[in-house]
Amino acid sequence: MDWKDTIAKVTSAAPLLGSFFGAPGTAIGGIVKLVASALGVEPSEEAIAAEIQQNPEALLKLKELESTHRIELEKLLLEKERIRLQDVQNARQRQTETEKSTGKRDMNLYVLAWFGVLGYLALIIYLIAFGLPKMTVELALMVGNLIGIVGGKYSSIYDYFFGSSQGSAHKTATIDTMMEKKGN
Repeated sequence: MDWKDTIAKVTSAAPLLGSFFGAPGTAIGGIVKLVASALGVEPSEEAIAAEIQQNPEALLKLKELESTHRIELEKLLLEKERIRLQDVQNARQRQTETEKSTGKRDMNLYVLAWFGVLGYLALIIYLIAFGLPKMTVELALMVGNLIGIVGGKYSSIYDYFFGSSQGSAHKTATIDTMMEKKGN
């Protein structure tokens, strides 16, 4: 079982706990140690994946872990979001302070942003105009990779200049969770 499958299983059993996992090696904080401790295995992604695959009771243990530590996990999730938003704010604040101190805009930022947007659009137009049917398999793979890379950068550029709805989604989920608790 690979790590993505493990995360999917953890998330299906314990969604809040699953939100702390990412790609291999990117689990947040001591979450791997916490999960490993609850499962009684060594604190490694491989050991956790093996235990979840071999032991049908493992997901039940993780559900109990989430239930027992729900408040602490929610606090950690809110802290994670606060740090992400602070990073975004710091980037925007740096730009504002630079513009105030120099009296002019940082053109590198805008040039780079426009190259990212135009590069993304150029790749899409290329695909529409010259089409996938004329491409070899190798070329299609290269163009697909380029679209993925440039599309990710396009998303970052858009989020930097216009914000992101991720914070709003987290806020809504947190409010829903709090309302559920009040109803119980």
